[in-house]
Amino acid sequence: MTEAAQSWKPSYYNVILTKDGQDLLFNSFTSQMLTINGERREIIEDCLHSLKRTGQYDNTELLEGLVALGFVVSQDVDEFHREHERFGDILSGQEKLMLTIAPTMACNMRCSYCFQRDTPKTKIMSEDMQDGIIEFVRRKAKHSKHLVVQWFGGEPLIAYDAIVRMSKAFKDICQSLDLDYHAEMLTNGMHLTPDRVMSLSSLGVRAIQISLDGVPATYAMRREMPLQRAENFYKFLMDHMQAIVDATGSVTIRINVDRENIDEAKNVVDMFKRHGIIDQRLDFRLGFLNTSRGMVDCIPHDCFSNSEFAQEEHEFRKYLDEQGYMVFGLPKKRDYPCSAVLRNSYTIDPNGGIGKCVPATGTDQSMYAYIYPDDMERTLQEVDAVDVPYGSFDPYGSNSCSNCRLMPVCLGSCPKLHEGKHAFSCSMKEGLERKMGFYNDFHTQRRVSYKG
Repeated sequence: MTEAAQSWKPSYYNVILTKDGQDLLFNSFTSQMLTINGERREIIEDCLHSLKRTGQYDNTELLEGLVALGFVVSQDVDEFHREHERFGDILSGQEKLMLTIAPTMACNMRCSYCFQRDTPKTKIMSEDMQDGIIEFVRRKAKHSKHLVVQWFGGEPLIAYDAIVRMSKAFKDICQSLDLDYHAEMLTNGMHLTPDRVMSLSSLGVRAIQISLDGVPATYAMRREMPLQRAENFYKFLMDHMQAIVDATGSVTIRINVDRENIDEAKNVVDMFKRHGIIDQRLDFRLGFLNTSRGMVDCIPHDCFSNSEFAQEEHEFRKYLDEQGYMVFGLPKKRDYPCSAVLRNSYTIDPNGGIGKCVPATGTDQSMYAYIYPDDMERTLQEVDAVDVPYGSFDPYGSNSCSNCRLMPVCLGSCPKLHEGKHAFSCSMKEGLERKMGFYNDFHTQRRVSYKG
């Protein structure tokens, strides 16, 4: 008896994009792209249409290639169900324990656009509370294989000694339990010193983000500091950036922009290049100043709309490429939209308040439990409560997202954007053709350069 031939179908997550006469076939599950102009498009479309009708195609070589790249899947695969189930498993999984810890909400700046500028300042987290967090990690990590800590604030480096103390304890716990450990840090960088830069590696910090606002004069104005201090800080960054990159392996320079200072983003890149800093591990990003996440009611600057910001990002990517920098940000399949939806992810503020939303750390938004240093059982009971903020978030059940062919690379974005009565606005789709056209050209050229 002859075995029935395998039946195939086009992937639901195929998207055809057209920009400036260039046609791209993109699969949001595998993040694979193909240029399909002219005759190639006709051939591939013929194959996909044939598969949709009959499940078969006679050009075996082409079919096998499209299967390998994810543009074609087995007829019996329910991609929506598969990804929805995977999403649920990741959300409830305990393999990775993720903590965002703010050892202080104090900050040495008053950034004009930051919700924390008027947040009541706190002292540095007490050693008693640090010990409570260490015990919390000891209990929770028993069921995990990885511990990831993000140092947040306020300005976390104000509490440098607390970071050192807790980092040592976390590394000891991970060593005893045979867990992988790494840390990340979001900082304004002002409290970095040459010695602290050298210590980042020993603290397990594998990624650091430093925020800027353009040229030193704009930085000084928006952060309410003397110009000389801003200029000294920029000089420090130029002198020590290579050491920071080498110590961590990944540095993101986030340049917060609006209509008033957008041109200065390129000036920042120019500063780094003039100082010979063109490391491929350096990631320049534009920071989108807006009120969409509800953390502030008003930002005292002329902010971009979503579509305007997408255009500015495109121009900035092209400039980075022209200057010889790596351009990060290619949409790829995600495991989760943000850490707030993960059952085994927590934010902890200096007073022991436990929440889920990283930007809201230090506020009562999403806070639902506490670290009780003398009663860890109570802490564990509270964090394991049934009604956890964002615990029911499911983009696969969302009217705005469930049928979207870009779901694997977005997963609904920030859960807060789905709250309230306002219609959900998808930033992923803004300028998508421009974005994918750029990354296709960028990575194609890189491959050619490497081969050459």
